[in-house]
Amino acid sequence: MSFTLGSVRGLILDVDGVLLDARASYHAVAEEAARRAIAPLVGEAKARAVPFDREREIPTFKSAGGFNDDWEMARAIALLLSLRVTGRAPPLEEFLRPAEGRGVEALFARHPDVDLPQAKIARLCGALYGGDRCRELFGFDAEEALADAPERGMWQNEKVLPDLALLEAVAQKFPLALYTGRNPGEARLAQALCQLKVPDALCWVADGRPRKPDPAGLVWLCHELLKGAPRGSQVLFIGDTADDVSASRAAQDRGAPIIYAHVEAPGDTSRVLSRLLMETGRGANA
Repeated sequence: MSFTLGSVRGLILDVDGVLLDARASYHAVAEEAARRAIAPLVGEAKARAVPFDREREIPTFKSAGGFNDDWEMARAIALLLSLRVTGRAPPLEEFLRPAEGRGVEALFARHPDVDLPQAKIARLCGALYGGDRCRELFGFDAEEALADAPERGMWQNEKVLPDLALLEAVAQKFPLALYTGRNPGEARLAQALCQLKVPDALCWVADGRPRKPDPAGLVWLCHELLKGAPRGSQVLFIGDTADDVSASRAAQDRGAPIIYAHVEAPGDTSRVLSRLLMETGRGANA
């Protein structure tokens, strides 16, 4: 990271990939929902046998832009798997190229013959992720979407990425905000896992407001966090996807005093937070 953090007076955090490891939850849900969605079209055996390397291929979706919403990514994965079953699928990078950062709708525009409704896949995802908390999180019971609905939702597979003591130290020193594609219930669940209490007013979530990569949330949160801060103060935003990069650049273009830190490896969030405390002179004993 070539930037300095000495003028940072507020922190905006993405959730998945920054605070929580979503690979065993949202990413696993996306693959499983995609396989279940194509089973009526290609048969259960083929739906299960078609190859998909989740560890390698989901990061490729995320870096393509337009796939911050994992339920929409699940629909794109379903399209890819259905094409692979029929031998019509190009290499993944070529498959994603027509999306041009616009996500799943651009892909389905090229394959109008494939019938995979987003609403059905979203309900599959919600049931798999929420389990017995599906109604609390998504407003319906898991059994309404799945005959074999799990009691244990895949959210229980999530692990906190940053060191909790370090995260607590940062929360004591800086006002925090969340900028995430999670809905309000999912965001509260994430806070509980991370032992955080971010005011609802500072949680920009998927509740009908503009979503990533639209920068509206970043611009607004930046303004709120810096109320009363000295002139020249900045906000640090930590993200992990192409949509986070695009949103931060667009917010900067609108004049928002944002510094963006991109994390990739599991320990990156802790390294950024440690550096923030060090460069602002706000270590745990400061």
